[in-house]
Amino acid sequence: MGKRSTKERVLGAAVRLFNEKGTAAVSTNHIAEEAGISPGNLYYHYRNKEEIIREIFERIDAFWGEAYSLPIDGAPTLGDMRAMVEETFAGLWDYRFFYRELAALTRRDDGIQARYLKVRDRGLSGTEALLRNFVEAGVLKEPEDEAAIPELAKTLMLIAEHWLPFAEAGGEEPGPARVREGAALMMRVLRPRLTDRAMAGLLAAETRR
Repeated sequence: MGKRSTKERVLGAAVRLFNEKGTAAVSTNHIAEEAGISPGNLYYHYRNKEEIIREIFERIDAFWGEAYSLPIDGAPTLGDMRAMVEETFAGLWDYRFFYRELAALTRRDDGIQARYLKVRDRGLSGTEALLRNFVEAGVLKEPEDEAAIPELAKTLMLIAEHWLPFAEAGGEEPGPARVREGAALMMRVLRPRLTDRAMAGLLAAETRR
């Protein structure tokens, strides 16, 4: 087994256990057992659990970069917007432990906190740029003032990062239904800002379902 494949197994096992039980209840021994390797083999790749969490966060960062990439062969469409929203919540589900424990993880590890703040700032700037691209493409209406786009970007990020923890804290069973509800909520926020042409396309798509 190569070095890369062993690390992949460790990270995959850690994500599964963290999602199911939370980071506090999972030890490196638990992760090694789930990955099917010895604790010594795990420590060859990762010194501690915090290092594993940091690398998982790097994966999360890479996911956001891919999910929010616009098509390069034409103007973005309403379909692209819906796909991004759905991809957002799929990723949130895959790494739900991180957002459930966001405050604790960033407070406990200065390295994760500093990295998260950079990623969040870049995410806000990137979301603003995406929204402006959708305005230019005629999917979203022209903003009513200069603050509209930054405020909408913050609203969308708040929904994305806190929807699943909000649902779980309310006693709702986490799962695909909650993911669909979150995506629908984000589209509901965007809906009043759609142009007439985009709204017509949205209604037509909903009729076909």
